[in-house]
Amino acid sequence: MQISHEEARRLIHFKADNGLNSLHEEALDSHLQVCMECKKYSEMIKDTEVVLQQTLRKHWNIHPLPLQVDAIYARISSGGIGSIILAIRKTAIGIAVATFVLFIWQFTNIRELSSQQTPQGMVLLAPTPLTHTATDTLQSECNEIRYIVQSGDTLDGIARQFSITRESILRANRITVETLTPSRELILPICTLPPTKTTHPPTFTITPVFESISTTPG
Repeated sequence: MQISHEEARRLIHFKADNGLNSLHEEALDSHLQVCMECKKYSEMIKDTEVVLQQTLRKHWNIHPLPLQVDAIYARISSGGIGSIILAIRKTAIGIAVATFVLFIWQFTNIRELSSQQTPQGMVLLAPTPLTHTATDTLQSECNEIRYIVQSGDTLDGIARQFSITRESILRANRITVETLTPSRELILPICTLPPTKTTHPPTFTITPVFESISTTPG
């Protein structure tokens, strides 16, 4: 099986890690017999591997001197209290920062919620008591009739025809455009006041009374 130079170098690295099977190792050996460049590269990898192994063995053979038990206890006693105090301080600072961040987050959410419930520019008006006048006792009777818009009709003309206001037509039909299209059905609120009773003031007749006075000469 013939392989390329790149495949051969990749197999060289696998062989250095003992990761080749018999088939790939046979193909690599066949390629190295005919390619001197790849053979030199394989030898360089082997030499580098040997140098690394020797260097690692030297470092592994050096054992550090054991610490004395007294020195270990001295380090623990001198740095233990300080490390505990430092840990407590760090914990307290962390709790304070977390509390501050939580407060800011809650305050921001409350402001956003209030701004959503009361839009900007909206003024909440307090309810005002309604004052009843003498005209409230005269309640009008309103009926709704249907009217089909004819060609050439206008709001003013329809209002004059039925003796109603243009605003009442707009309000009853919930429209804001005054242009009317033919064949459209409009609701016309026709309101009439109940007849009022006329009370006449009482009349008085003055009847003169005449008295006769007689005198006797003396």
